[in-house]
Amino acid sequence: MVNIIIGGGITGLFTAVKISDAMIIDEKENLRNSNASLWSIIPPLCGKYFNKCLKGEDDYVKIANEYGIYFRKTFLLRKSEKPLGGGKMMDKKEIKEIEPSIDLEYAEYFDNSLFIDGDELLQKIGKEFPFLHAKVTKIDVKDNYVESIETSAGVLKGENYIITASYLLSDLIGNYVKLIPFKGHLIIAEPYKKLNGIVVIGDRIAVQGKKMYLNGDSKQDSSMDIDFEEVKKTISTFSELINKSNLEIRVGFRSVSENNEPVIIKPFKNLMIVGGYRFGYAIAPYLAEKVKEMLKG
Repeated sequence: MVNIIIGGGITGLFTAVKISDAMIIDEKENLRNSNASLWSIIPPLCGKYFNKCLKGEDDYVKIANEYGIYFRKTFLLRKSEKPLGGGKMMDKKEIKEIEPSIDLEYAEYFDNSLFIDGDELLQKIGKEFPFLHAKVTKIDVKDNYVESIETSAGVLKGENYIITASYLLSDLIGNYVKLIPFKGHLIIAEPYKKLNGIVVIGDRIAVQGKKMYLNGDSKQDSSMDIDFEEVKKTISTFSELINKSNLEIRVGFRSVSENNEPVIIKPFKNLMIVGGYRFGYAIAPYLAEKVKEMLKG
């Protein structure tokens, strides 16, 4: 029988790639939170998971090369009152040499970050696996074993069941893990100027792919409504870089565990729940590998 993955965002897709024999269930066709991510892997922001995020870069590069997905390895410039440590402090002249479009008096420099086009990634990898757009309503368990799941499209049976930990699935997994939704916005704009690296100013982030992508706000909130004050703050931070007309704004959620630690649990013999980390995009390859290990074990 096939392995059933519930959740079609980046963690679900990476898990499908790792375990191969999988089908994916996702209630919404075009509202995945991964569509509203900044699509960047920034290891210096990953704290104690730095090495796992660094390894994640290699996984993304491999999959991008295999499927012809746009990506680029680059550097990080971060201006904040509290430096992360471990980077090189640069003055204005040094910054201008590598990032002429940015006018900063100082910034912390790190030589390793990655951007990958998330729309391309989700679309191309998603085509590789059977996809069912349905709502999972119940998990049928007997003797510590999931026998089937009930969905709006009928009852499904699989060999193993992997649920990506999203607050959107709280009704399904609330007995096993509590997740807190943090809302943020992805702003997609036409660039006026070229941006070479990933730039963080305060809590706002900019990166250039085929377009300019802006992000950074994160507040505990479960509303799909756009918070225009947060959007204005992000646009203002990078106003000299972008054309402020014809902006695309996407709302997405980080589903964060209570202790902001990755969730990797096995409530039943053939059911796993993974996710729950603040930088889910960066750590998705690691979580997918853990699922693969648990299936073997």
